[in-house]
This record gives sequence, structure tokens and C-alpha cells, in this order.
Amino acid sequence: MNPASEIAAAGVEFSVADTTFGYKSPKRQHRVSIIAVSLAVTLLVVSLMVPLLPLADPIEPDYDNVAQAPGSGHLLGTDLHGRDELSRVLWAIRTSMMVGIAATGLALAAGMTAATAAVYGGRIVDAIFMRMADVFLSFPVVLGAIAIMAVMGPGRRNVFIAIAFFGWPIFARVFRSSLLTTREKTFIKASRVLGAGEDAIFFRHVLPNSLPPLISYTAVATGGAILAEAGLSFINLGVQRPEPSLGLMLAESMGQFEPAPWLVVVPGIAVTLVVLAFILLGNSASRALDPQARHSRISPE
Repeated sequence: MNPASEIAAAGVEFSVADTTFGYKSPKRQHRVSIIAVSLAVTLLVVSLMVPLLPLADPIEPDYDNVAQAPGSGHLLGTDLHGRDELSRVLWAIRTSMMVGIAATGLALAAGMTAATAAVYGGRIVDAIFMRMADVFLSFPVVLGAIAIMAVMGPGRRNVFIAIAFFGWPIFARVFRSSLLTTREKTFIKASRVLGAGEDAIFFRHVLPNSLPPLISYTAVATGGAILAEAGLSFINLGVQRPEPSLGLMLAESMGQFEPAPWLVVVPGIAVTLVVLAFILLGNSASRALDPQARHSRISPE
């Protein structure tokens, strides 16, 4: 379990900024944030525009052009079946983004629902949901996803269901901790004294002020979900042939680094950039939303 997961599982207040590198220069922080946002937005736009781009068929083999090196006809070369590597990697990024965002969104919704019920449902409900979360957190996400895929069978839909099934407890822990901290703050108590109802307090004050840690972690978790999808596809439990997937492309290129290095380098760089974009985006969001980080940017050193 990574440090962020351990902190969330312990039930303490969590901020992704606590696990980031200590950039001391505000200008450097700003540059990293711009790079993160630009990279994430670019990947998202590309993944949405892929069906409209004039690309070669990523599935239809062309055995007259097997394992061609990058050149004018194929900018990133072709694979062992003669399929255009550029077309396949762009479609694979689209698949990874779809699975990662869908899995994270499903886990986020389930985690927020469980955390809200735990905080406002009383001690018994809280104990039930948190013990359930402890059980799920005792299993590594990828290992649990492998078990589910073995039962449900491989496929893109089953991948994001499996990842979300074991991903919701961390969201629940993070959001529960934030809710507990926020609803004990002075301005929340003042709202109760002034006669505001619990529903109004929750939607107007508690919920908006509890979201920043969750927003930061959601971006990081999306990168983790994309990496998990690539790992499952690599061992043939995720996206199935001939549909392009970054993990599947890496699996198919095993043993080809010397004769055709582009088959390994291209999907390897792609999965690294996609995951790194969301991790940097989460770190930047954490610093932007953290009051202490904002204060440090305007305070003299």
C-alpha cells in the first residue's frame, strides 16, 4: 500500500500535498502546474478526437508492412501484424482514459456515498461502513481486480468495474475524514446557532469545504486506475485482442526490443505520460486548494 493509502486508511486528515516533492520555488510550482494541466487537457482532447482523426485502421492487419521502422509512411512504425503504431497508441490512450475515468468516477461516487452515510448515519452505520472499507483495503487493488476478472471474464467493461470495486474504500476514508473535520469548524457551528437546517448546512457549507482533498486524490487515483488497466491488459485480463491497449501493446512487444525497439518504447512512453499527467495534476490541485500552500506562496521566506 502506498503512503497516501496508508494515511487514508488510518482515518486521518489527508492531503496529497503531504506526499509531493517539496518545490520551494513558486515559479517552479507554477510551471509544473501549467505542464500538468496542459498535458492532461491535451491527452483528454486527443482521446476524444481520435475517431475524427485521419488515422489508419488500428485493428486491420497488413502483413506486407510487418514491423516497419518509423518513417514517412508510418511515423511511429508498424507492429508485428503491420498495423500502424501511431494509430494504435492513440486509440490505446483513448481506451486507457475511458477506463481510468470511468473506474475512478464509479469509485468516487461509491466512496462519497459510503462516507456521507457513515458520518451522518450514527455510530453503528459508521462502524459497518468503515469495517467494510478495512476488509477491502486489506486486498491490493490489482490483486482484487485479478480475482474479479477471473470470475467475470476479461473485457474493458469488467476492468473498470473491478478497479472501482476495490478502489472505493480509499475515497470513503478520505471524504469521511474531511467531512468530520469540516463539520466541527467554527463557521459550521455558527450556522447551526443561527438556525440553519442540517441539509442546508451540508450542501452549502460542509460539502463544498470537504471536496478539496477529494479532488486532489481523484486526479491521482485516475492515474492509478489507468496504470492498473495497463497491468491487467498486460497479463491478458483486461482489454482483449485485437482492440488496442497500452498494456496489451507492451505484452505483444515482449522480446522485440532489439529487432524493433519502437514496439516497446512507444507504448511505454505513452503509459508513462498518461499516468504522470494525472499524478502531477493531482499534486498541482492539492497545492492550489491547500490553504497552507497558498499562504506559503505569499509569505516571505
